[in-house]
Amino acid sequence: MKNTPTVFLLILGLFISINGYAAVTSVGEINVVDQTDGVVPASTTAPLIVTLLIDRSLAEPGEEIKIIEILMPSGFLTQSDRLKGISRDQNPLAARAVVSGGNILRVELADVINDLQNSRYEIIFDCQTPNTITLSAAFRVRLRNLDDAPIGEFIRPGQADGKLNNDDFTLQVIANVPPGPVIGFTAEADTTGENDVTLRWQNSADPDVNGYLIYRGKEAPINVKGRSSTTFREVNVPQGEHTYQITAYKTILLQSERSPIHTVNVSLDTAAPEPPMMLNITASNEGVELSWKPSVSRDVTAYRVLFGSVETDGLEPLADGVLQRTPEDEVAGYRFIDERILSVGSFTYAVIAIDEADNASTPTQTKLRIFAKPYPNPFTPLSPDTDFNQVVFPARAIEDASGEFTVLIYDIDGMLVKTLTALPGETELTWDGRDETGEIVESGVYVYQLQVGENFKTGTVIVAK
Repeated sequence: MKNTPTVFLLILGLFISINGYAAVTSVGEINVVDQTDGVVPASTTAPLIVTLLIDRSLAEPGEEIKIIEILMPSGFLTQSDRLKGISRDQNPLAARAVVSGGNILRVELADVINDLQNSRYEIIFDCQTPNTITLSAAFRVRLRNLDDAPIGEFIRPGQADGKLNNDDFTLQVIANVPPGPVIGFTAEADTTGENDVTLRWQNSADPDVNGYLIYRGKEAPINVKGRSSTTFREVNVPQGEHTYQITAYKTILLQSERSPIHTVNVSLDTAAPEPPMMLNITASNEGVELSWKPSVSRDVTAYRVLFGSVETDGLEPLADGVLQRTPEDEVAGYRFIDERILSVGSFTYAVIAIDEADNASTPTQTKLRIFAKPYPNPFTPLSPDTDFNQVVFPARAIEDASGEFTVLIYDIDGMLVKTLTALPGETELTWDGRDETGEIVESGVYVYQLQVGENFKTGTVIVAK
């Protein structure tokens, strides 16, 4: 029968439309553009964004996507020319909008979606909101195939855009009454050398207020979320005269009148940032690894690694030692590896914080000593000085060797006192003068056997309490 595939597809499509089954699975949500709370004022035009995560990895014949249909609740109206666009994984798609009954928006794709990819779709359109308030106006979205048959049931609500916002297909409609003006607003330029401005105000008593918008001149407003907020510090303000105003908002579309203008004169940034914190240094097979916690100064833009030795008699920046500030590293901490092979000697590493005006903090620094034999020898376990209360065994005491790195320590009678085993990549082992039970050994001479792979070397260290 020549038309068997066609008949099969028609039967499958009919089965899908009747039973609501679909191998294509999706979740989605609706939001107001640039807002997070899913609230719109009544009797206004709101820019809405529908975000869908569509999983087509198991899609079957008859589940090709041709139309995305948005059913709006009563009172929400749009028109075909109010479709602002549709994108797939941030790439624009060609489509046209058809509106049925005023509240059904059908987005018809120029090219059918028939691949087996998982993608995020975003549909942006302007919508007229109803003139009545409601706590939950429910939208519904579904996919349709080439035959205009629905692909499964309506898309279920859920996290689709990867943002902390309204992860649902419902919006709240509130009264189109703006909040009262913000009172007690002041703006004050920093007087300690920073180019910052501190803004203060009294929090709104209106329970529907969700935050405040701070306007500096013609710049985009700063969104300070939370009704109870009463202060904000803007950092790195350009030098010169600036004007500030503030509004309270229920939604971005529903703001109070702007406050009276406050004018401030911002000086050039001459204050050095605070230095980075908790600089640690570790030698490994990869090189010398530095790690540190960020400066507490909020205007830091980068960190610079410096290096010095006894021979250079000073600190110089490393050519590749500039790390730009990132939000991720501000939380996790910064890491830098100096991949150079250093000779035996004493070295200093330092890190400085740099701000947007190229002001530099004082350096946070630490020393690295590279030895060809155990050091210090003798050592004093009870000393408070970490440079002298433990002995360091360097793997490079055995040249051109590779493999597992261990140190065995014996007393003068040949009894094993302590076994030290390096983790992969470690190039040094330290002994704090304690035996396997954790007790500090007696003063005297101890024999060590340092082994790297199949090569070993023996010698003595002196413990002096």
